[in-house]
Order: sequence, then structure tokens, then C-alpha cells
Amino acid sequence: MFVPYRRLVPVSFPIPRLYILRHSFATTTPPLARNFLDEMTARHDAKSKQSARWRGKGVSTRKFSKQPTKHTHAHDEPSNPSVEQMTTGSSAPSTTPVSTDEQQRFSDLSEGGLVHPTLLLTIAKDLKFEHMTPVQAATIRPILTDRSDILAQAKTGTGKTVAFLLPALQNLVNRNIKPGSAVSLLVITPTRELALQIATEARALLQRLPQYKVCVAIGGTNKSAEEGKILRGCDILIGTPGRLYDHLGGDSSPVAEKLQQLDTLVLDEADRLLDMGFLSSLKQIVKCLPDRTVKPRQGMLFSATVPEYVQKVSGLVLSKQYKYISTIKEGEVNTHERVPQQLIIVPEFSDVAAALLGALRQEQREVGAETFKAIIFAPTAALVNFYTQVLQQFPDMPPILYLHSRMTQSKRTNVTEQYRQARSGIMIATDVIARGMDFPAVTNVFQVGIPSDKESYVHRLGRTARAGAEGRGSFIISAHETWFSKWELKGIAFNEHPADLTAQDDIKRITEQMDTQGKTYQGWLGYYKSYVKRMGWDNVRLVAEANKFALEGLGAAEVPSLEKSTVGKMGLRGVEGLTVVKNSSRHELGR
Repeated sequence: MFVPYRRLVPVSFPIPRLYILRHSFATTTPPLARNFLDEMTARHDAKSKQSARWRGKGVSTRKFSKQPTKHTHAHDEPSNPSVEQMTTGSSAPSTTPVSTDEQQRFSDLSEGGLVHPTLLLTIAKDLKFEHMTPVQAATIRPILTDRSDILAQAKTGTGKTVAFLLPALQNLVNRNIKPGSAVSLLVITPTRELALQIATEARALLQRLPQYKVCVAIGGTNKSAEEGKILRGCDILIGTPGRLYDHLGGDSSPVAEKLQQLDTLVLDEADRLLDMGFLSSLKQIVKCLPDRTVKPRQGMLFSATVPEYVQKVSGLVLSKQYKYISTIKEGEVNTHERVPQQLIIVPEFSDVAAALLGALRQEQREVGAETFKAIIFAPTAALVNFYTQVLQQFPDMPPILYLHSRMTQSKRTNVTEQYRQARSGIMIATDVIARGMDFPAVTNVFQVGIPSDKESYVHRLGRTARAGAEGRGSFIISAHETWFSKWELKGIAFNEHPADLTAQDDIKRITEQMDTQGKTYQGWLGYYKSYVKRMGWDNVRLVAEANKFALEGLGAAEVPSLEKSTVGKMGLRGVEGLTVVKNSSRHELGR
């Protein structure tokens, strides 16, 4: 019997003991010296192997001036990169070959007291990390020894969080100030989930130094309670731009006072921060920080991609003579080029749910039920809810969680952590987890419907096959959306696969018992309104397709109604085929 969505209860994933004790690793097996790269992708999957790709990866580092210089890269050597090759904007580019034969170890940072022994003990004994990843090997030493500002390019899932946290924490330990008296490190991230993930890693690194406190500033939480925690003692503050500015804006902000001794400023996922339109907020936040000419600080900008607009705004955070470090060598194969991707095209939007179920069943058989761990990306929150409702009715599906921005922050946090620790299961989400999030051992990514652009497609796909592990992608679209796979994703080698629509009748029976068709219909209209021209439609055709989807795909008995104000906001006033009703009392009162 179908259970209405509002009555659904959270599903508990099976959680292996290793993940419960992810920072202590207190297992019954003998202690192992683990490679940081392995830990991030294969902690519980014996089949995952560390990729040999890292051993041939090149690193380029150079110091930038205002004059652009040509990128230089280390020679290909079967070893981890070194940071010995430097070029400056005022001299001719030069490249020093890398000749080290072994991966750099965290223990090497003890030489000369570069990193505090307690931090190194935590890394070795508690986190069980022995070797550095390329981005860590390339950045940690120059950040600490030169105190240089850094623009670092590295793929997500390669350990860049530790690359900026460890030097910043070392600087914190070195400072002669009372713990908790002032914020030493400020990290700005594009999403709440990423902020919480970074905070978790910071606390893990500081577990043997409990006098230092980590705080977060993110939307969806109680601002006053958040401020209270910061004022009671905060050494590391990690937040999203909107909430940070809420704390810092206005006259005599007590949180702004806490930042007047700031030592390190980090922008993580800098390209995404700018893509999401946070430039104005970032400028306002920086204005609230102490003048760098009076109180010097170190700036770091970490980004998966470094397009021209990221370099142009680097002056907001970095000094004029910042260093550029890249762990992505020229010609290196990106995730979307090495991960097998199947393209499934269905005739109509109403066929997508059945095709998704068929693809899930097929991939679960391929991977194995015990280790099948998938993320399904949908365009809107309402569609996330819809697919969750439908798939949870099938007993052969693994446990299913869902995540989108309309959920409370506490629930988003719980769901994120539950999925991170799970050995298997499905997460259905919007783009809130498309960037920077590290979910171990994700075997499959499904994208249902077109994303906003190619970048979104690529970053979603990047939730699997992280740090050299294997993964698979599936892109499920209607025939109306094939322009996206043909033109926007031109150059991606898809394996076209026929849709399995055998579950259509079962899905129809489920959707007819649902009572959320109106919200899903409205969300679908709002999303696809942006693509009318690209699909060769006009507004009349858009509404006709939406109505067809509602009746044949959502199980609606009739075309769902829309309030007059909603129709106006969508720019669909007067379009034939809509069922328009008067505004509810809440809209009338708001006039």
C-alpha cells in the first residue's frame, strides 16, 4: 500500500563500525599505516584500488604578478610532485624537473619543527594517514615556509581540505594569543554541507588540542545561538557568504570584532562561489576584515577550475605576488572523460521515472547490492520528493534518503552524515551536494533531467570515481532534452542504452495515490520555462507538455491549478491550458 510522502520516516542505513570510528579507527584489526588518498575512497571497499594515476601526476607552481605568464608544469616522473619549480611574473618561465622517488610523508613535516608534533601525532595515530596527496605535498610546505598567498587548483576528492587546514592550524598553534579569544582562520564555502564537512575535518585534526574551538556560520540555523558560540570562544570559523555577512554587517558587530586578529582567509571552491553569485557578499565580508597593510594575513584560494574570472577576483583575497599551484597537468584525463557514462533517452517526460527505476535495478545488479551506493540528481526539490516517494515503494530498492535546500538545516546535516557513513544506499538530491562534498565509495551517479549547464553535469558526476576509484554515470532524459546531450555535452563519449520501462504500470499505480502532484507540476514548469527556446518551444507548448506530464507521469486526475500570482511570476499569464485560481489569503494579506 502506498504511504503518503508526509508520513515517510527517516531510513537508517547499515553503518559499518569503521565509519562510526572514522577518526579513531579503533577496530579489532591490527593498526595500519594508511595512505590519505586510500582513506577517502576505499575505507570499506576492498575492491577499490589506489590509482597509479597519482604517481604520474605533474604539479606546476609559479608566483604571479599582475602580468599574465604562461603556465608551466613539472616533467612527468613516476613520483609525487615537489614544490621546487617556481617561476615569477617578472622573470622568464622556468621548470625544474621533479626527481623524488617516493610519496612525501606527513612525518617529513617534523623536520625543523615545521608542523607541531601533536598535529602530526593526530594525523599518524588517530587519522592513520601516512602519505600526502599531490595537492598536500605541493601546498603545505610553501604555505608554511614562505607564508605565501596561494591560488591552488586541484580536483575535488584529492585532500585539498587538509592542504589548507593543516598550515592554518599550525599558524594558530604558533600564535601567542589565548585560545578562543579571536578567530585565526576564516574559511568561506559555497554550501552549508561543505562548511559542515570542513568543520568536521578541522575538529578531527584538533582532537588532541581541545583548547581550540571550531564554529560554523550557515543559513538554516539559529543566528543568535550561532553568534553566542562564536563569542564564547572561536579560533576557526567556517561559513557560507550569506550567513557570514549577516553576522558581520551593521555597526559594531561583535563577530566582526572577533575577526580583527585574523591570520588566514580561505575561499574553498572559489569557482563555485563566483558561479553562485556571491561576489558582492564576498566583497562586503572582506571589507569587515582588518586592513592587510595594518594586520597582515595569509590568503588562500582553492578551486577545481581556474577560469579567467577566478584569476580576476583573486586580488580580493590574495596579494599581488601570490603563487599559483596546480596538481592537474596538461592533457590529464578528467573525471567526465574516464568514467563510463550511459545515455538513456525516453520518449516523454512521463517515462523518466520508470527508466530511472530500470537503470537503478540494472546498475545494482552490476555493482552488487551490498556495495551499491548511488546519488540521483534531480532538477528541483519537488522532483526530489517525487522520486523519493516513488522509489521507496519498491522493496528491491536499497534504503533511500533525500536532500534539498527546502529542508531544515538540522535534517540536512543528519541526512548528509548518514549517507556519508553508509556502506550502501541511495541519495536523491538537488545540486546542494554537487560540489566539493566527499561521500566515500559512491559507485554510481544518476542525473535525471537536464542540469543547468555542462559544469553542473561534470561536477555532479564527480561525486563518484573520486581520487582514482572507479565509478559509473547514467544520464536519463526525454527526447525533448536531447539537444543538451548533443550540444552542451559535445565531446562526452556516451554509451547509448535502451530504456527499461517495464515498471511503468507499477509506477502509475503509485503516483495515482499521491497527493503532491501540484507542487511537482509547479516546480517542473518553473524549471523548464528557462529552456523553452533551447527546446524549440513556446509557452503554449511548455504548458501543454507540463499538463501531459502531470496527467500521465504524476498521476494527477486533472491538470493541477496554479495561483494567479505564481502564474505571473513565471511569466505565463494568459497562456492557454493553465488552470488559474485566486491567490490564497496569505498572498492577499501580503499586498
